[in-house]
Amino acid sequence: MLYCINEYSQKTIVWQNPKPSSTDYCRPIKVQFKKETSELASQEVSYIEGQISLLENTMVKVGEKEIAVSHNMVLTMIDGKICNALTKTSTQTCYICKATPKLMNNLEAVVAKEVDPSTFRFGLSSLHAWIRFFECLLHLAYRLEVKEWQIRGAEKKEIVAKRKLRIQKDLRRELGLIVDQPKPGGSGNTNDGNTARRFFGHEDEVSRITRIDKELIHRFGVVLKTISSGFEVNAVAFNQYARQTAQMFVNLYPWYYMPPSVHKILIHGSAIISAALLPIGQMSEEAQEARNKHLKQFRQHHSRKVSRQATNSDMFYRLLATSDPLISSKRNQFRVQSKKKHLPSDVINLLSPEPGLRAETSEAFSDSDASE
Repeated sequence: MLYCINEYSQKTIVWQNPKPSSTDYCRPIKVQFKKETSELASQEVSYIEGQISLLENTMVKVGEKEIAVSHNMVLTMIDGKICNALTKTSTQTCYICKATPKLMNNLEAVVAKEVDPSTFRFGLSSLHAWIRFFECLLHLAYRLEVKEWQIRGAEKKEIVAKRKLRIQKDLRRELGLIVDQPKPGGSGNTNDGNTARRFFGHEDEVSRITRIDKELIHRFGVVLKTISSGFEVNAVAFNQYARQTAQMFVNLYPWYYMPPSVHKILIHGSAIISAALLPIGQMSEEAQEARNKHLKQFRQHHSRKVSRQATNSDMFYRLLATSDPLISSKRNQFRVQSKKKHLPSDVINLLSPEPGLRAETSEAFSDSDASE
């Protein structure tokens, strides 16, 4: 987004990215062939922040006036693992308030904990949030018969394994969802964003199959659709709704500790939204994740295989060409219009008033998202 500030400190938007979270404007910086570690992540962030600190204002001359454009860059295209690496916290710990798993369900204690405002700049990782909320409900459903967070003993492990297998079969037979299955080639598992969206788009069937409270599934879906909508979120309304959802989770399933990713959004989500420069849904990591798919395609179909250097060079040049701002601005804008989904009324109630929003059923939102 590009905006100007007048003498009265009023902001006027001059240009706004028509396709936020799109690979059309996702420029590569450099390519490294190294193992991803916490140390490497910290080094790269320090390097990029050092480069940002050296940026000078861009001077633009319009007629007889000279305009200075300053740059404010935010590190939001990251996931929870990188956030934990940068803050030197465990993946089981909230990197914002340092709450541990055993403290997650004590809402009064976690709300009273001191937070680190500098971590708000990492955003909410809205794409991975769909997967984390989805997996939270799945793992909760597997344990419903034993009602324990950690499964110990051969008998209880067998009960959980049988229930997991039954839920997987039922979800595949009734909804066509393949969950918690490893993908061939060691490239993760089948729990992706589209699977999660379809999961939350069928509340009745999911509640019947998993025996998870339907209202909790619905409220999780509303929270996720709100932070992914790309519209301005009413932080006060969102905070109230999220806290009520957290309280419902604790009341229904006090034996299952709330995962850090769910805790982050339900407890700290409103503070992060308030601190964001743009609508939180426009500061997601979707473009970066989509680039992973492009990298595989470019390597297979658009690169020389004579050497590793030639292959990586061709991939990098292809990334540069497909993300060129001038070329991207000339492309057909049809996909931009298709992104303007009709939102459920519960989601609209959590957004700041804006013309053009229309309430429809949650299926309209989830189905259009899952088909992308």
